[in-house]
Amino acid sequence: MTDKQLTLFCLVDGEVTSNAFSVKISSSDSVDDLRELIKSKKSHVDANNLTLWCVSHPVIAANKRQPVLLSAIDSPAELEPTDDIADAFPEAPPKKTIHIIVQRPPQGNETRLAD
Repeated sequence: MTDKQLTLFCLVDGEVTSNAFSVKISSSDSVDDLRELIKSKKSHVDANNLTLWCVSHPVIAANKRQPVLLSAIDSPAELEPTDDIADAFPEAPPKKTIHIIVQRPPQGNETRLAD
């Protein structure tokens, strides 16, 4: 397997696409590594409390102010910490697309996920 550097666009569940952020990660890294990278950008929650979902949600300029809800996305796939990034993204992820939805911990368990 060839090790590739990927840019994944992430979004916290319920936020608008204009709040999307990118992370750069190697295809040979694990989902746990991805959680740590996301935590470095969203520092108010422990990485082990993040649930990550692999999605393919196109970013459309006309809809950039509408919240994106995990419950409204077709076929989200929950990523396990031990999964490899290459398993979730065997090919280059599409451009202008949200690739990862970050699910907040249940209310009361952690502080709100914010910048």
